[in-house]
Amino acid sequence: MGDRLAVPVLAYHSLHAPGLAYGTSDHVALEEDLRTIRRLGLRVVSARAVADALVTGDRRAVRGRCVAITFDDGPDTDFLDVRHSTLGLIKGFRRILAEAWGGTALWRALAGHRGAVATSFVIASPAARAVLDRTCIAGRGDWGEGWWPLAVRSGLFHVGNHSWDHLHPTLPEVAHSAQAKGDFRQVLCAADADGQIRAAQAYIEARAPNPGSRLFAYPYGHWNAFLAEEYFPGQPAGREHTIAAFTTGGGPVTEATGRWVIPRFVCGDHWKSPEELERLLRDATGR
Repeated sequence: MGDRLAVPVLAYHSLHAPGLAYGTSDHVALEEDLRTIRRLGLRVVSARAVADALVTGDRRAVRGRCVAITFDDGPDTDFLDVRHSTLGLIKGFRRILAEAWGGTALWRALAGHRGAVATSFVIASPAARAVLDRTCIAGRGDWGEGWWPLAVRSGLFHVGNHSWDHLHPTLPEVAHSAQAKGDFRQVLCAADADGQIRAAQAYIEARAPNPGSRLFAYPYGHWNAFLAEEYFPGQPAGREHTIAAFTTGGGPVTEATGRWVIPRFVCGDHWKSPEELERLLRDATGR
């Protein structure tokens, strides 16, 4: 393949775990998918490495057949195990990552770039997460931020920006001038964008400094021309809070990919079985 850039970026949600089968648990899917990735001989690289290849043009860190792994929303189950009343022990994504390749040292060797493999895109606002803990899960305080610095120090994770409050429809109030909820495409002015993106990046960076904090994943995968063509490109040179942004558009990252609309494949949407993922990875990486 030479130096041709072709990197699939995969996205998982640790909140999706109503069952114990591949299609009903992203935890089960991630564990199986890591076996598929290893069997196919793909190298795991960080989302930051993918972004840097687009930003700087230096593709050495993503040379060859490789894949990036990301997680969205940032509940505690990205990092911690949980014991469910009927499902039993649900392994956190951290344990699954560590077990897949035999521990942190090997993960670092495999990543080979900025000391991390997966990127967890987290919701920054503590007030929003407290509400979402009640409205989206069991209300037991399982959407914290204490694990963020632990995740970074583990060598397995970067912690990225998934907005201030996701404009989530269950929140009584969101950081948006018109109280638009459930549609991030309604972020159409600099003040709203700063409130959702710049403020979140600063909050994350203050609590868990890491190279992933300057990556943004659009909530719901929603992006618009204002954000991708005006807001992000218009950041003051040398003082950028964000260097790249990720969608959920599907397709591998190539030389033609714009840094503000980097596509990802989403578990459960773009593939629903190990066989479908294998076909996706083979098609994306050219083998």
